[in-house]
Amino acid sequence: MPYLSRYLQLLMVSIAVISGQQLANDGQHEQHLSSAFSPSNADNIQFSSTTTDRYLLYDVNDGEGFNLRRDVYIRMANLVVQLNRRQQHRWTLVLPPWKKMYHWRSTHDQQFPLPWKAFFDIQSLNKLIPVMEYQDYINQFGPIIDEIIHLQPFPDPFQGGSFVEKVEQVSCPIIHKYQLVNGQYVGYFFGLKNVAARKLRCMLAQGATSIITSQLVDSNARLILLDRAENLLHDAFGQVDYWNARRSLVFAKHLRDEGNQYRLETFNSTDDQDNIIRHSDWRSLKPKRRKKRGGNYLAVHLRRRDFLQGHRNDIPSLEDAVIQIKAALKKNVLDKVFLATDAERSGHNNRSNGKIATLKSQLPIYVYEAKPEKVKLFGDGGIAIIDQWICSHAKYFIGTKESTFSFRIYEERELMGFKSKMTYNQLCNNHESNCERPSRWKVVY
Repeated sequence: MPYLSRYLQLLMVSIAVISGQQLANDGQHEQHLSSAFSPSNADNIQFSSTTTDRYLLYDVNDGEGFNLRRDVYIRMANLVVQLNRRQQHRWTLVLPPWKKMYHWRSTHDQQFPLPWKAFFDIQSLNKLIPVMEYQDYINQFGPIIDEIIHLQPFPDPFQGGSFVEKVEQVSCPIIHKYQLVNGQYVGYFFGLKNVAARKLRCMLAQGATSIITSQLVDSNARLILLDRAENLLHDAFGQVDYWNARRSLVFAKHLRDEGNQYRLETFNSTDDQDNIIRHSDWRSLKPKRRKKRGGNYLAVHLRRRDFLQGHRNDIPSLEDAVIQIKAALKKNVLDKVFLATDAERSGHNNRSNGKIATLKSQLPIYVYEAKPEKVKLFGDGGIAIIDQWICSHAKYFIGTKESTFSFRIYEERELMGFKSKMTYNQLCNNHESNCERPSRWKVVY
């Protein structure tokens, strides 16, 4: 199954190598949005401070992208679920600030690091486990991390011919990302100043998140930073705990509102007209599958840029993509295409195989083009979420093979109750005679 194969491949690589409605007026809208990027606790969530409270912060390899980081959040959220089921301490997951990603290439002067509420609804996350922004932790307890546990993969994960879950404490290398200075470990902590750690432990680890629980429980640290957390795998991928954590990852309201406004203005698409069911609490939302669901448009995620080199056998030429999209339009009796892509939007760099203009000349293409002030307001990560939101609401979706961006859209549509055949589709490489569908992962409640 290609989806499973890609997922397992992604996880193995991570342990082996470095890898709505519109607001009342614009003034209110901008005020609401600007508060989303403020590091202070504007969500009025009360955090108690008792001797039994413990806190888990995590980080991942700098090269990992936005959508893989979302997946690591699910792993860490379920690690906290496991820890709290022990009822020894009340664990809170401290949300690591967002650093600038490789794909975030706009030149606006948005400040980094960014809080999670810039992209996700914090109160929805709190309905699964206790969470707090890292800046809120600093405001309450100060900038010192009590202990860092830095994870690295075993040199040979299949030593002896099989993959065995294990964790082993080792000496930290002399050249390390954290250095001991005046009794404290200093280094790069999400781009924040004056942060340091009291203790550092290095461990080799391979396996699911549960292998690290005893290391966390036995520590006397209040705040532990679990670095290189992508080395830990899901304990319950595809099961209830996985989907509960995934369902709790509700996009921030200001991004949903913007996406909904675009749907309305461009495709006359609303939740009521499109048979989209909403609920203020994700725990109460369990929609039944319906064929007649989604806006009257086709959505396509077309991955280019680094995929042109790293995944050239998985993606089509633009000419072949046009043929496939036209066929999907005809089959579904649709006449509009929403395109989410990282392709070049102009021809100034002579990369003709990446130009949106090539597609627009042959297809009824619509692209969410944010004005500079919106790019500055939402950021590249917010623009990507808006693209995903619009794709998720289309009557029919086609993704890119092996793309985590497409995977997240498949999941979003699965949670919204779309029929599988309207969701799990992907563009074929022009050398493939038969286009294989991505594997479907059914939501479990």
